[in-house]
Amino acid sequence: MTASPLEPVRQTLVRDAAQLKHADSWQQQSIMALPKQLTAADRQGFEDIRKVAVIGAGAMGRCIAIALARLGKQVTLVDADADSLDLAQRFIDQYLASQQIRGQLDENAAAQLQSCFEFSVELASITGSGLVVEAVPEILALKQQVMQAIEALVADDCVLATNTSTLDMDAIAAAVNHPERVIGTHFFIPAHITRLLEIVPAQTTSAAVTGLIKAMALALGKVFVVAGNCDGFIGNRLFDRFHQEAMYLLEEGATPAQVDRVLEDWGMAIGPLRALDMVGNDIPWMVRCQRQQRTPDILQPRIGDALCEQGRYGQKTGSGWYCYEAGSRTALPSAETDALLQQVSAELGHTRRDISNDEILGRCILALVNEGCAIVRQGFASGPVDIDLAFVNGYGFPAAAGGPMYLAEQLGLSQLVGEMRQYQRYASHGKVLWEPDELISRQAQRGGSLLARVVFMSDA
Repeated sequence: MTASPLEPVRQTLVRDAAQLKHADSWQQQSIMALPKQLTAADRQGFEDIRKVAVIGAGAMGRCIAIALARLGKQVTLVDADADSLDLAQRFIDQYLASQQIRGQLDENAAAQLQSCFEFSVELASITGSGLVVEAVPEILALKQQVMQAIEALVADDCVLATNTSTLDMDAIAAAVNHPERVIGTHFFIPAHITRLLEIVPAQTTSAAVTGLIKAMALALGKVFVVAGNCDGFIGNRLFDRFHQEAMYLLEEGATPAQVDRVLEDWGMAIGPLRALDMVGNDIPWMVRCQRQQRTPDILQPRIGDALCEQGRYGQKTGSGWYCYEAGSRTALPSAETDALLQQVSAELGHTRRDISNDEILGRCILALVNEGCAIVRQGFASGPVDIDLAFVNGYGFPAAAGGPMYLAEQLGLSQLVGEMRQYQRYASHGKVLWEPDELISRQAQRGGSLLARVVFMSDA
């Protein structure tokens, strides 16, 4: 194996920034400003809704149901599969029992919360709901069909929310007769615990519906960001670039354990490959396949597809980037993965090389910075703060580093552009993937900031 070509002077740019002055204040001030986005009418609109429904009783739907029931809403959880509904009911019963054991609920409070749930295999049971959240699998045609069926059963002022993480919101909204009431609500598993809610209005979504969902987010104790309708929105678009750069590093010579260890030691709550094993590698694989169908020449790493083609989806199959013993979530080294890495590298024509920890850290973190700049420049985030709120509160980026955009600002934009140019010369697909985004390159030239809105000459 050959050595990493990184020059030592370049290796410290990201590693030295694990803790930055005032980074926590950047996060806290941004969170404290969220209620200013709401009006009294927004809050009253959500408060007035007494009955809500959740369609789909899987891992996501059951947790959304718990979150809404804890606000005192009457929640109807619907799934055509009786077995899935039974599993959801048992999960909720176990949750209530665990809350009593921990002293979070007394017996009366647990009984009151349990009375908020209704379980049904009949979609007609949602009649009378003021808000319906669908949480069915991430398939556009399916979500469109479900939305049409929901609309036929509820009043014209019922808000229709879709828990999508990547799909075209405009296409989902266009499937119904009243698209102004359709909105994306991207929850994160487990939805009753995680802090982030990504709100994705369609072009037709009314301001009143967006405001109501913001009010719901704050009532749930969520940090929210409003994302534009692009592939992956804010959060998953960032995470896709993050974990795909990790996969390119695997194809070039790194190992899953090395990549995860480096990023976790730096401060990430969980490394990208362990995270994929936890949520299921088949989920992003399905997204990549859909993208490939839409754009046949799209650039994507090969190794993730090869893993899934072997049926190795992660913890749920006992094997993914790591292997897992029955009933355990402990990630163990996988000889199968080692062999697959050798095979895929050879098929791609790569000579595997030793990759330094600093290269891993730099490429993964600066990939986030560059993608964040593109999202802001393209108008899919209202500002750089939404990039940082999303990745800190939803994806485990260390709050001590402020977020990808805050981190970049503190490190120095000219230095980071130089780092990206360095990667451009030798990383796989470097010429395409490592072209510094126009936002960071233009601001570096001007001596400007990433943390303020930028107006380009072409915008004027």
